[in-house]
Amino acid sequence: MKEFQEVIGYWAEATSAGKTQEANAAAMQALLMAGEEALKNPTPSLLLKQEADDLEIKGDWSGAEAVRRKILALEESAGDFGAKAQLDLCQLLRVVGRSDEAWQFAVAATTSARRTEMFPLIYMALENEAHCALDRGTLPAALAAASEAVQVMEPGKLNELMRASALTTLARCLLAANDSAGAQLQLLLSWELLEARSNDSMLLPGPIRALANWWEAESQLEERQGDLDGARAAITSAIEFRRLCEGPYALCALARALERLGKISRATGDFAGEELVLKEAKRIREDLKLFSSD
Repeated sequence: MKEFQEVIGYWAEATSAGKTQEANAAAMQALLMAGEEALKNPTPSLLLKQEADDLEIKGDWSGAEAVRRKILALEESAGDFGAKAQLDLCQLLRVVGRSDEAWQFAVAATTSARRTEMFPLIYMALENEAHCALDRGTLPAALAAASEAVQVMEPGKLNELMRASALTTLARCLLAANDSAGAQLQLLLSWELLEARSNDSMLLPGPIRALANWWEAESQLEERQGDLDGARAAITSAIEFRRLCEGPYALCALARALERLGKISRATGDFAGEELVLKEAKRIREDLKLFSSD
């Protein structure tokens, strides 16, 4: 435990000093150490999470849902607030297209996160709530959650990645509300925090997802402004980052990005390109036993 704390301390110092490569190396070491410890002493909840993860990889979403509900019940019975388990259930329900049920868990997760008084968890829950509201087309709720996610962020370089992600989510909500100027401002602010990371030789999953999300939002903005070539270039960049991620949820995100590229390709008259990327997206969904776009 002492060695783990020392690594986390070094990560914090490197991040605050802007030493990105050193910080990434420390973060990777910490992840490996945490993983080794979890394998040595797995809790009942962790074992269930591993089972749910395996079922999702196989495309058994109903089986995974049953296990994730067991995890939530287990954590609640142990006196845990259950926010993380609620977020995981919400993510699953979003992927299988059950947006109304996902929304219920999103709201519950935010309530649970507030009770912890831990701002990173509150931010995660609010950002998730904003995405769920966008899924359902409830723009006032999406804007409220996304705006609060930005506001709850504490200052400091340690939180820059979360702040960038929150700003990107807010930009997507503003685009949905037809506020292109507001969205452009949020994306500019987000890019100021992400630009230095975009050229890192070693990227961790968090920055990769943040960059992919940013380029997807940028693609939406470019399309809204009538620049289809810019929209295509941006979504292509997003896809490049999506391909660096692993797991069923990462593959779902890749399929969505490919489908978006297909629509843009069609709009620009590139029917062969449209067919190619839509074929890949369809194969991904079939492999995951998700046969329709959410």
